[in-house]
Amino acid sequence: MTSNEHLPAGDGHEPVRVTGKAGLSFELNADGGVRRIQCRDDVVNLFIGNGMEPGPTNVWLRVRRDGQLAVVPLLGPRSPLGPVATRGPSYRAAGEWEGVGIELRLVLADAEPFWCWQVGLENRTGGQLAIDLVYAQDLALASYGAVRLNEHYVSHYLDLTALEHPRAGWVVAARQNQAQGKRHPWAVLGALTRGASYATDALQVHGLALRMGAPSVGLVSGLPAHRLQHEHAMPAVQTEAAQLAPGGRWAGGFFVAVRGDHPAATGPDDLAAVDAARAWAAGLEPAVPAPATTYAPPAASTLFASAPLLECHDLAEPELRRLFGAEWRHEERNGTLLSFFHGDDAHVVLRAKEAQAQRPHGHILRTGQPRTPDEASLTSTTWMAGVFHSMVTQGHVSINRFLSTAHTWLGLFRSHGLRLFV
Repeated sequence: MTSNEHLPAGDGHEPVRVTGKAGLSFELNADGGVRRIQCRDDVVNLFIGNGMEPGPTNVWLRVRRDGQLAVVPLLGPRSPLGPVATRGPSYRAAGEWEGVGIELRLVLADAEPFWCWQVGLENRTGGQLAIDLVYAQDLALASYGAVRLNEHYVSHYLDLTALEHPRAGWVVAARQNQAQGKRHPWAVLGALTRGASYATDALQVHGLALRMGAPSVGLVSGLPAHRLQHEHAMPAVQTEAAQLAPGGRWAGGFFVAVRGDHPAATGPDDLAAVDAARAWAAGLEPAVPAPATTYAPPAASTLFASAPLLECHDLAEPELRRLFGAEWRHEERNGTLLSFFHGDDAHVVLRAKEAQAQRPHGHILRTGQPRTPDEASLTSTTWMAGVFHSMVTQGHVSINRFLSTAHTWLGLFRSHGLRLFV
């Protein structure tokens, strides 16, 4: 067990460590964003964060007022919450957002590898509010080497199964089908109140819009309640909506239970793990928002996390004709112009295609002319959505790397590769 009285940690770049007796440990950035989750020998989260920005794990508060929806993350650099000093295997943050008092706690169990995010809310406005929460947890349940080598490959081996619990509603279980030292790690995620909907992949939670700087589709429209086995394993649960009258309070949150080995596929009998985790969480002191005068300011963020994408205008076809001439070949259209070839060997791809295509547009650049690999050759990968260089390597691409690679094609990170700030 560790003490976390030192929050916030140092200059914000050293992780805050929360460790329980059952083998679970969290590394958090000073803003509460999750950098890494470990359960004994297994890395739990799929996309590991860094000192510049955390990974994509988050809890979002959704508030409807007068028919208008507003969404805010409770973890990471865009959270309105400031850290509060705590003791033991826990993390606590508090603050106020648009008239809603918020208390957030991360608590780790001592007896079992369980954790929960507790959320307490208080309506300090003069009107009625409808609220719900969404929790998305990227999962790997694999060794550190496997996770860092290829997150998409690890994701393909996760079996993601939604189960309906009589009291908890929808929960999502994940089993790592690729053995980790003859073991098959497993986890289940659900709500402390009741899960109304769910998702299983970040493509459902965020969609393609995120890499273009637009809001995440699952947070705006709600989670779709169907399974998608894809390349960004991210079980997510959305709670049932609750009504908050002026002055009213609400308490809820989410739990995760982990097993080091789950020999069989996920099935109805695994709902016993849901009962055990919820029973443990029910014995905890609930999160209650503190008075506004006691709040610490949110932790400072970096430009990677806080700077918006540069807004640019799309080029109209007359402008494109002026820039690239009139001789176009293989025009690609889908209601609008997407791309075309011109000249001897030029290919022009427009923003409209980047917004629609699942795979982002990129190029591999290399030095020299040899047809076979050359130890002296430099290579770099560029991506249309603002990555001007990534995975700069000399010779063998798995050994001599000079710049980080883009670990996700959904835009979950801004700090990977070379970026420009204007």
